[in-house]
Order: sequence, then C-alpha cells, then structure tokens
Amino acid sequence: MQANISEIFYSAQGEGKYIGAAQVFIRLSGCPFDCPYCDTDTQAKEYFTVNGNNYNNPVSVDDLVDIIIREFGDGSNFHSYSITGGEPLMEYEFVKNLALKLKERSKAKLFLETSGLITKHFKELDNIFHIMSIDIKTHSEQVLNHLSSLCESVCELKETDYYFKLLLPYGNAYYIIDYTAKILSKYNIKNIIIQPVDSIISKEILDYLYNTYYINGIEARIIPQTHKILSIP
Repeated sequence: MQANISEIFYSAQGEGKYIGAAQVFIRLSGCPFDCPYCDTDTQAKEYFTVNGNNYNNPVSVDDLVDIIIREFGDGSNFHSYSITGGEPLMEYEFVKNLALKLKERSKAKLFLETSGLITKHFKELDNIFHIMSIDIKTHSEQVLNHLSSLCESVCELKETDYYFKLLLPYGNAYYIIDYTAKILSKYNIKNIIIQPVDSIISKEILDYLYNTYYINGIEARIIPQTHKILSIP
C-alpha cells in the first residue's frame, strides 16, 4: 500500500478550533475537486522533502512512519499530526493505516483535515482520529446540496472531536449564510467556524452572519487564516 506525499513539515495550525497548536503536517497529493479558492499544490511529485531531506514517492505506510518518527521524534513536543491534502480520503486505506501506525508509535494526537465531500468512511474513522476538521464547501450549488448528507455522516461520530469550517466568499455570502444555518440547525449542529475569503468581511455581512446563526441556535466564530497573516507554512 503506497501513496504520494506532497510535503511534510512542522508548523502551527493556522485555521479553526485548534488554531496555534503545534503540528506535524502530512500533506498527501491529489484532489478530485476543483475549488476556485484553493491555494494548495496537489500534484504528485517524484519526491517529497522533510527537513531538507528528499524521499521518493510513492511511499509505503511503514516507510512513511519510519521517516516521520526519525525526522520529528515520538510526538512528545507537539500537539498532533495533521493528515491533510489535497483530499486525504482519496487514499482512505492508506490514511487509516497511517493513523493506526502513528497511534502505536507516537504520543501525539491524530488530526484529519478533509473537504467534507467524501463522507462514506467517517463512521469507520471514529475513534481512530482524535480530531476532524471538516470543510463546508460552497463553490457551487451541487456542492452545497451535499451538505445534508455531510451532516448525516457527521452525526454518526461518537468519539472524534469534530468541527466545521466554512470559507465565506464575497459574492453570495447572504445566501450561503442562510442556507448553511438552515441545514446545520436541522441536524442540531451547534458550532461553525467562518473564514472570510482573504480575511475580509464587511460590517453588514458580519452582523447578518451572527444574527442568522445565533437565531438558529448555532455559535458562529470568525477566525481568519492566521498562517497567512504570520507568513508561516
């Protein structure tokens, strides 16, 4: 079992509920989705770099865990491994086995960053990953229509600490706020983290956002993408 890795690096989590936490980011190559605001290179490369050392792609789970432990230690000095992409659940079996192996050999927590557009494996990953950061994608009507099935899958999680992120664009912000508040409320989801595109939001949209979500019983928090502000990976 092998997969292509884009990069592995040590940094601070820049988004969401665990903002500022020290993490080792394990970025898998590849993504089937074409999000217009994506700024991540997901193309497979001949090798990936860790702390200035090059390793060949594709790589097996066992070899990758050996590399991670050799380069970053046993996880005593950081919060978690962020397994991200691209879309890591494209390589579901690889990701699952990687998480289980890291759990055996490391003290750090396991953190999955996923687009929320591949949900069929969520239940099986419950209690393997400590944390799931799940994006609500908004770039098309077809994608937005997937939100109900995403919520259904998330409601099956019993052990994993999960949270939703939403990258709020400029153009149809009011519609997205109304639509997501309605669906999240239907499934009794109580929290959402909003990331305005380019960390910019008007006072009118800000007021409308808080009013709409809170009336629907949802605590909304606006948190910009701080890694861009701090100019860190």
